[in-house]
Amino acid sequence: MPFPGGPKETPEHREANKREGEEYLRIIMDEAGAARVAGEDLGVVPDYVRPSLQSLGIAGFKIPQWEIRDGMVIPGEMYDRVSVATYATHDHQPLRALWEQVLEHQDSDTERQARATLEKIALFAGLNSKIDQLYYEKDFYPAVMDALFRCNSWIAVVMITDLLARKYRFNVPGTRANLNWTRRIQRSIAKLRSNRKERKRMQLIRELLEKTGRV
Repeated sequence: MPFPGGPKETPEHREANKREGEEYLRIIMDEAGAARVAGEDLGVVPDYVRPSLQSLGIAGFKIPQWEIRDGMVIPGEMYDRVSVATYATHDHQPLRALWEQVLEHQDSDTERQARATLEKIALFAGLNSKIDQLYYEKDFYPAVMDALFRCNSWIAVVMITDLLARKYRFNVPGTRANLNWTRRIQRSIAKLRSNRKERKRMQLIRELLEKTGRV
């Protein structure tokens, strides 16, 4: 959406940007046919972008740890129906990686940032924000998956590394690391299926999807 924004933007510029962006998006929607269109509205965007997407029926993103109002985590039942909820995109660290950073980098900026993110997600999932009192597999993972699937968003998406509780990431924004965009799942589907722990995890996901009406 061509919404540059900026501190010197006039009301006339804002309206022109909004109008032009909606014209482009209507063309995209016409060409999409039966396919659904989602718009990335993350980061710093003008305040008219999300209402504009909503008026066009285009789903924006809901990242629970970023959905804060008056210092409080917004509950999933308050999400706009026309939205896509997810804990991470390809530019984010997986949840398990954040969890390990809390354990491995005590009293560091890395640990504090990871802890702050996980505490917000824990609150979103109805858990105690004191994550040191939680176990990842037994407490945190089931609760956060359930909360994501229960939210009001039309679509709930789980990055595959979060689904499988892996730590590796696909991209580190702002870097030219050799591993960016080269990662692959380290085990084949056949090996994942033969692993008892992974089968148990996928059974849990299936049960949560059924319970929340997502399948």
